[in-house]
Amino acid sequence: MQKLLIDTDPGQDIDDLLAIFFALRRPELDVRAITTVTLPTDRRARLVKRLLRYLDRTDIPVAAGMNLPLRPLSDAELREQRDFSRSVNHYAFAEPENPLDAPEGGGDAVDLIIRTVEQHPGEVALACIAPLTNIACALRKKPEIAGMIPYIAMMGGETSLNRLEHNVAFDYVAADIVLSSGIPIFMGTWDVTRRFVLSKADCELFRHQRSPICQALAGAIDLWHPVQSWKPGPVMYDLFPMVCAFDRTYYTTKPMAVRVETRGEFTRGMTVAGGNGPMIEVTTDVRAAELRELYLTTVMGE
Repeated sequence: MQKLLIDTDPGQDIDDLLAIFFALRRPELDVRAITTVTLPTDRRARLVKRLLRYLDRTDIPVAAGMNLPLRPLSDAELREQRDFSRSVNHYAFAEPENPLDAPEGGGDAVDLIIRTVEQHPGEVALACIAPLTNIACALRKKPEIAGMIPYIAMMGGETSLNRLEHNVAFDYVAADIVLSSGIPIFMGTWDVTRRFVLSKADCELFRHQRSPICQALAGAIDLWHPVQSWKPGPVMYDLFPMVCAFDRTYYTTKPMAVRVETRGEFTRGMTVAGGNGPMIEVTTDVRAAELRELYLTTVMGE
Protein backbone atom coordinates (compact mmCIF):
# COMPACT_ATOMS: atom_id res chain seq x y z
CA MET A 1 0.00 0.00 0.00
CA GLN A 2 1.42 3.36 -1.05
CA LYS A 3 1.49 6.06 1.63
CA LEU A 4 0.49 9.38 0.10
CA LEU A 5 0.42 13.07 1.03
CA ILE A 6 -1.89 15.13 -1.21
CA ASP A 7 -1.20 18.83 -1.81
CA THR A 8 -4.22 20.52 -3.39
CA ASP A 9 -6.08 23.79 -4.14
CA PRO A 10 -9.79 22.86 -4.29
CA GLY A 11 -12.49 25.42 -4.83
CA GLN A 12 -11.71 26.88 -8.24
CA ASP A 13 -11.86 23.70 -10.31
CA ILE A 14 -13.87 20.64 -9.35
CA ASP A 15 -11.36 17.94 -10.27
CA ASP A 16 -9.43 18.35 -6.98
CA LEU A 17 -12.31 17.06 -4.86
CA LEU A 18 -13.19 14.39 -7.44
CA ALA A 19 -9.59 13.13 -7.54
CA ILE A 20 -9.19 13.11 -3.75
CA PHE A 21 -12.48 11.21 -3.44
CA PHE A 22 -11.05 8.62 -5.84
CA ALA A 23 -7.78 8.33 -3.88
CA LEU A 24 -9.64 7.77 -0.63
CA ARG A 25 -11.65 4.96 -2.24
CA ARG A 26 -8.62 3.06 -3.58
CA PRO A 27 -7.44 0.19 -1.33
CA GLU A 28 -3.90 0.53 -2.74
CA LEU A 29 -3.52 4.05 -1.32
CA ASP A 30 -2.97 5.12 2.28
CA VAL A 31 -3.55 8.87 2.44
CA ARG A 32 -1.60 10.16 5.43
CA ALA A 33 -2.17 13.92 5.15
CA ILE A 34 -3.71 16.57 2.91
CA THR A 35 -2.46 20.14 2.58
CA THR A 36 -3.95 23.14 0.79
CA VAL A 37 -2.24 25.97 -1.04
CA THR A 38 -3.12 29.34 -2.64
CA LEU A 39 -5.35 32.03 -1.15
CA PRO A 40 -7.71 31.35 0.58
CA THR A 41 -6.01 28.22 1.91
CA ASP A 42 -8.18 28.02 5.02
CA ARG A 43 -11.40 27.91 2.99
CA ARG A 44 -9.87 25.35 0.63
CA ALA A 45 -8.98 23.24 3.67
CA ARG A 46 -12.59 23.36 4.81
CA LEU A 47 -13.65 21.79 1.52
CA VAL A 48 -11.22 18.93 2.13
CA LYS A 49 -12.30 18.49 5.74
CA ARG A 50 -15.96 18.30 4.71
CA LEU A 51 -15.09 15.65 2.11
CA LEU A 52 -13.28 13.64 4.80
CA ARG A 53 -16.23 13.91 7.19
CA TYR A 54 -18.55 12.55 4.50
CA LEU A 55 -16.22 9.56 4.18
CA ASP A 56 -15.64 9.12 7.92
CA ARG A 57 -11.91 9.75 7.41
CA THR A 58 -11.34 12.47 9.99
CA ASP A 59 -8.24 10.56 11.07
CA ILE A 60 -6.40 12.22 8.13
CA PRO A 61 -4.83 15.55 9.19
CA VAL A 62 -5.52 18.59 7.01
CA ALA A 63 -3.49 21.80 7.15
CA ALA A 64 -3.79 25.09 5.29
CA GLY A 65 -0.55 26.33 3.77
CA MET A 66 0.96 29.15 1.77
CA ASN A 67 -1.51 31.75 0.55
CA LEU A 68 0.80 33.49 -1.93
CA PRO A 69 3.39 32.18 -4.39
CA LEU A 70 7.15 32.59 -4.00
CA ARG A 71 7.31 34.51 -7.28
CA PRO A 72 6.74 38.27 -7.24
CA LEU A 73 3.13 39.41 -7.61
CA SER A 74 2.01 42.62 -9.26
CA ASP A 75 -0.52 44.81 -7.45
CA ALA A 76 -3.20 43.67 -9.89
CA GLU A 77 -2.39 39.99 -9.26
CA LEU A 78 -2.45 40.56 -5.51
CA ARG A 79 -5.90 42.15 -5.75
CA GLU A 80 -7.11 39.24 -7.85
CA GLN A 81 -5.80 36.71 -5.34
CA ARG A 82 -7.67 38.49 -2.58
CA ASP A 83 -10.97 38.16 -4.41
CA PHE A 84 -12.08 35.05 -2.54
CA SER A 85 -15.37 34.68 -4.36
CA ARG A 86 -13.71 33.88 -7.68
CA SER A 87 -11.42 31.31 -6.08
CA VAL A 88 -14.01 29.08 -4.46
CA ASN A 89 -16.99 28.82 -6.79
CA HIS A 90 -18.28 25.62 -5.14
CA TYR A 91 -17.60 26.59 -1.52
CA ALA A 92 -21.22 25.74 -0.73
CA PHE A 93 -19.96 22.13 -0.57
CA ALA A 94 -18.57 23.12 2.87
CA GLU A 95 -21.62 25.11 3.99
CA PRO A 96 -23.10 25.65 6.43
CA GLU A 97 -19.70 26.08 8.03
CA ASN A 98 -18.93 23.76 10.91
CA PRO A 99 -16.13 24.06 13.52
CA LEU A 100 -15.25 20.45 12.72
CA ASP A 101 -14.06 21.60 9.29
CA ALA A 102 -11.47 24.05 10.58
CA PRO A 103 -7.88 23.20 9.49
CA GLU A 104 -5.68 21.39 11.99
CA GLY A 105 -3.89 23.40 14.64
CA GLY A 106 -0.30 22.87 15.70
CA GLY A 107 1.40 24.05 12.53
CA ASP A 108 0.70 24.88 8.92
CA ALA A 109 0.93 22.77 5.79
CA VAL A 110 4.71 23.14 5.46
CA ASP A 111 5.21 21.69 8.94
CA LEU A 112 2.71 18.89 8.26
CA ILE A 113 4.57 17.94 5.07
CA ILE A 114 7.91 17.81 6.90
CA ARG A 115 6.48 15.92 9.86
CA THR A 116 4.70 13.33 7.71
CA VAL A 117 7.78 12.65 5.60
CA GLU A 118 10.06 12.41 8.64
CA GLN A 119 7.70 10.01 10.42
CA HIS A 120 7.84 7.61 7.44
CA PRO A 121 11.19 8.20 5.69
CA GLY A 122 11.26 6.74 2.20
CA GLU A 123 7.59 5.75 2.31
CA VAL A 124 5.38 8.83 1.70
CA ALA A 125 5.02 9.89 -1.92
CA LEU A 126 3.69 13.36 -2.71
CA ALA A 127 0.64 13.74 -4.96
CA CYS A 128 0.73 17.37 -6.07
CA ILE A 129 -2.35 18.78 -7.82
CA ALA A 130 -1.73 22.48 -7.24
CA PRO A 131 1.01 25.10 -7.47
CA LEU A 132 4.11 23.75 -5.72
CA THR A 133 4.55 26.52 -3.14
CA ASN A 134 3.99 24.33 -0.07
CA ILE A 135 6.39 21.68 -1.31
CA ALA A 136 9.10 24.20 -2.20
CA CYS A 137 8.80 25.87 1.21
CA ALA A 138 9.09 22.51 2.95
CA LEU A 139 12.24 21.73 0.95
CA ARG A 140 13.70 25.15 1.79
CA LYS A 141 12.90 24.78 5.47
CA LYS A 142 14.20 21.19 5.77
CA PRO A 143 16.32 20.33 2.69
CA GLU A 144 17.17 16.87 4.02
CA ILE A 145 13.59 15.63 3.49
CA ALA A 146 14.31 15.48 -0.27
CA GLY A 147 16.19 12.24 0.37
CA MET A 148 13.22 10.82 2.29
CA ILE A 149 10.60 11.29 -0.45
CA PRO A 150 10.44 8.29 -2.81
CA TYR A 151 8.86 10.33 -5.62
CA ILE A 152 6.57 13.20 -6.49
CA ALA A 153 3.65 12.64 -8.87
CA MET A 154 2.45 16.04 -10.04
CA MET A 155 -0.19 17.43 -12.34
CA GLY A 156 1.50 20.33 -14.02
CA GLY A 157 3.62 21.55 -16.89
CA GLU A 158 3.47 21.04 -20.63
CA THR A 159 6.25 19.91 -22.96
CA SER A 160 4.61 19.25 -26.34
CA LEU A 161 2.66 22.51 -26.70
CA ASN A 162 3.73 26.13 -26.40
CA ARG A 163 1.60 26.71 -23.31
CA LEU A 164 1.78 28.14 -19.81
CA GLU A 165 0.24 25.51 -17.53
CA HIS A 166 -1.33 27.00 -14.38
CA ASN A 167 0.19 24.87 -11.59
CA VAL A 168 3.74 25.51 -12.78
CA ALA A 169 3.31 29.06 -14.11
CA PHE A 170 1.45 30.36 -11.06
CA ASP A 171 4.55 29.74 -8.95
CA TYR A 172 7.41 29.07 -11.34
CA VAL A 173 9.94 29.79 -8.57
CA ALA A 174 8.49 26.97 -6.46
CA ALA A 175 8.28 24.66 -9.48
CA ASP A 176 11.95 25.27 -10.25
CA ILE A 177 12.91 24.42 -6.66
CA VAL A 178 10.92 21.19 -6.73
CA LEU A 179 12.06 20.02 -10.17
CA SER A 180 15.68 20.74 -9.21
CA SER A 181 15.43 18.94 -5.85
CA GLY A 182 16.72 15.56 -7.03
CA ILE A 183 13.48 13.84 -6.00
CA PRO A 184 12.22 11.44 -8.71
CA ILE A 185 9.30 13.14 -10.46
CA PHE A 186 6.39 11.95 -12.59
CA MET A 187 4.82 14.89 -14.45
CA GLY A 188 1.26 14.69 -15.76
CA THR A 189 1.20 17.30 -18.49
CA TRP A 190 -1.76 19.49 -19.39
CA ASP A 191 -2.27 18.05 -22.87
CA VAL A 192 -2.38 14.44 -21.68
CA THR A 193 -4.29 14.79 -18.41
CA ARG A 194 -7.06 16.80 -20.09
CA ARG A 195 -8.01 13.82 -22.30
CA PHE A 196 -10.25 12.27 -19.63
CA VAL A 197 -13.39 14.35 -19.13
CA LEU A 198 -16.49 13.37 -17.19
CA SER A 199 -19.49 13.73 -19.49
CA LYS A 200 -22.86 15.12 -18.51
CA ALA A 201 -24.12 11.55 -18.22
CA ASP A 202 -21.18 10.64 -16.00
CA CYS A 203 -21.98 13.57 -13.73
CA GLU A 204 -25.61 12.49 -13.51
CA LEU A 205 -24.40 9.19 -12.05
CA PHE A 206 -23.32 11.09 -8.93
CA ARG A 207 -26.82 12.51 -8.52
CA HIS A 208 -28.44 9.08 -8.75
CA GLN A 209 -26.29 7.44 -6.08
CA ARG A 210 -27.75 6.99 -2.60
CA SER A 211 -24.60 8.07 -0.76
CA PRO A 212 -24.59 11.62 0.69
CA ILE A 213 -21.07 12.25 -0.62
CA CYS A 214 -22.10 11.58 -4.22
CA GLN A 215 -25.16 13.80 -3.80
CA ALA A 216 -22.97 16.58 -2.38
CA LEU A 217 -20.43 16.28 -5.20
CA ALA A 218 -23.25 16.44 -7.76
CA GLY A 219 -24.27 19.73 -6.18
CA ALA A 220 -20.69 20.99 -6.27
CA ILE A 221 -20.45 20.16 -9.97
CA ASP A 222 -23.69 22.09 -10.55
CA LEU A 223 -22.13 25.16 -8.90
CA TRP A 224 -18.78 24.81 -10.67
CA HIS A 225 -19.84 24.23 -14.26
CA PRO A 226 -21.60 27.57 -14.94
CA VAL A 227 -18.39 29.34 -13.87
CA GLN A 228 -16.26 27.25 -16.23
CA SER A 229 -18.90 26.55 -18.86
CA TRP A 230 -16.34 26.46 -21.69
CA LYS A 231 -15.40 22.98 -20.44
CA PRO A 232 -17.60 20.07 -21.56
CA GLY A 233 -17.53 18.70 -18.01
CA PRO A 234 -15.03 18.07 -15.21
CA VAL A 235 -11.63 17.73 -16.87
CA MET A 236 -9.83 15.16 -14.74
CA TYR A 237 -6.33 16.63 -14.80
CA ASP A 238 -5.77 15.89 -11.11
CA LEU A 239 -6.45 12.18 -11.34
CA PHE A 240 -2.96 11.54 -12.72
CA PRO A 241 -0.97 11.61 -9.44
CA MET A 242 -3.50 9.35 -7.71
CA VAL A 243 -3.44 6.70 -10.44
CA CYS A 244 0.32 7.03 -10.86
CA ALA A 245 0.72 6.08 -7.20
CA PHE A 246 -0.60 2.56 -7.72
CA ASP A 247 -0.80 1.73 -11.45
CA ARG A 248 1.34 3.58 -14.00
CA THR A 249 0.12 1.54 -16.95
CA TYR A 250 -2.84 3.86 -17.60
CA TYR A 251 -0.47 6.64 -18.66
CA THR A 252 2.46 6.39 -21.04
CA THR A 253 5.50 8.31 -19.83
CA LYS A 254 8.87 9.13 -21.30
CA PRO A 255 12.03 10.25 -19.48
CA MET A 256 12.92 13.81 -20.48
CA ALA A 257 15.24 16.54 -19.33
CA VAL A 258 12.86 19.28 -18.20
CA ARG A 259 13.54 22.70 -16.73
CA VAL A 260 11.30 25.56 -15.65
CA GLU A 261 11.83 28.85 -17.46
CA THR A 262 12.11 31.52 -14.77
CA ARG A 263 13.49 34.50 -16.72
CA GLY A 264 12.16 34.64 -20.28
CA GLU A 265 10.04 37.63 -21.18
CA PHE A 266 7.50 35.52 -23.08
CA THR A 267 8.20 32.01 -21.77
CA ARG A 268 8.56 32.58 -18.02
CA GLY A 269 6.61 29.85 -16.23
CA MET A 270 6.83 27.29 -19.03
CA THR A 271 8.33 23.83 -18.67
CA VAL A 272 10.92 23.34 -21.38
CA ALA A 273 12.13 19.91 -22.54
CA GLY A 274 15.76 19.40 -23.42
CA GLY A 275 19.02 20.96 -22.37
CA ASN A 276 20.51 20.27 -18.97
CA GLY A 277 17.29 20.07 -16.97
CA PRO A 278 16.71 17.22 -14.51
CA MET A 279 15.47 13.93 -15.97
CA ILE A 280 11.84 13.28 -15.07
CA GLU A 281 9.08 10.98 -16.34
CA VAL A 282 6.68 12.98 -18.51
CA THR A 283 3.28 11.81 -19.77
CA THR A 284 2.90 11.35 -23.51
CA ASP A 285 -0.41 9.45 -23.72
CA VAL A 286 -3.28 8.04 -21.66
CA ARG A 287 -5.75 5.17 -22.03
CA ALA A 288 -8.65 7.53 -21.43
CA ALA A 289 -11.55 5.11 -21.94
CA GLU A 290 -10.09 2.59 -19.50
CA LEU A 291 -9.27 5.35 -17.04
CA ARG A 292 -12.89 6.51 -17.13
CA GLU A 293 -14.06 2.98 -16.32
CA LEU A 294 -11.57 2.75 -13.44
CA TYR A 295 -12.70 6.08 -12.03
CA LEU A 296 -16.43 5.46 -12.19
CA THR A 297 -16.14 1.93 -10.86
CA THR A 298 -14.13 3.24 -7.92
CA VAL A 299 -16.26 6.20 -6.88
CA MET A 300 -19.73 4.86 -7.57
CA GLY A 301 -19.47 2.03 -5.06
CA GLU A 302 -22.03 2.45 -2.31
